[in-house]
Amino acid sequence: MFAPDWYESAHEKLKQRYTLYMFYGALGAVVMTGLGAAFSPPYIPTPYQLRERTAVSVELPDEIVIPAPPADVARPEIARAFEESDEADATVTIAPTDFNPFAPPEIPQAPPAPEEFVAYDSPPKLIHAEQPDYPELAMQGEAEGKVDVVVTIDENGRVIDVYIASSTANEVLQRAALEAARKFLFRPARQRDVPVKCRIMIPFNFGLN
Repeated sequence: MFAPDWYESAHEKLKQRYTLYMFYGALGAVVMTGLGAAFSPPYIPTPYQLRERTAVSVELPDEIVIPAPPADVARPEIARAFEESDEADATVTIAPTDFNPFAPPEIPQAPPAPEEFVAYDSPPKLIHAEQPDYPELAMQGEAEGKVDVVVTIDENGRVIDVYIASSTANEVLQRAALEAARKFLFRPARQRDVPVKCRIMIPFNFGLN
């Protein structure tokens, strides 16, 4: 079978365009290589470091003390089963008890009241007043209020007991007031020129300007 003169095979087309294909292929390879070289990060060589292994010597004592073995623990007794009997006496099987289900419930006792004020002729005089710390947490929350603290002053003018009589502040400010009240110092109260214990109230006002 013979092909006409105007017929051109695929092999002939490839031979005619071979040079053009090689040119565009080489041009594309050069462009891609140039773009890779332009935008790739610089190469920073890292020198090789030899890994060294070091030996650590451990000094052992001359005499090794071996602890004594633990003492034998007695095994718990195994509970023994008892045979049930209808002839058992209630006074033998039931332990005695003082519980009375009909007795009225016990009323809890109130906590002991603080000691009464001691009479004195001359009141205590303040020597040192401690400024309470305003806690940072209370300042951030804009907490304010008043705390009335009752302090007991001994014969040496020192505060030996504190408690809160009334308060409009939160618990954080109350703790700050109690800590400050414990650091107050007084000249003791006197009764007929004899130092005596007494109790006074110290108000603490917490406010933000």
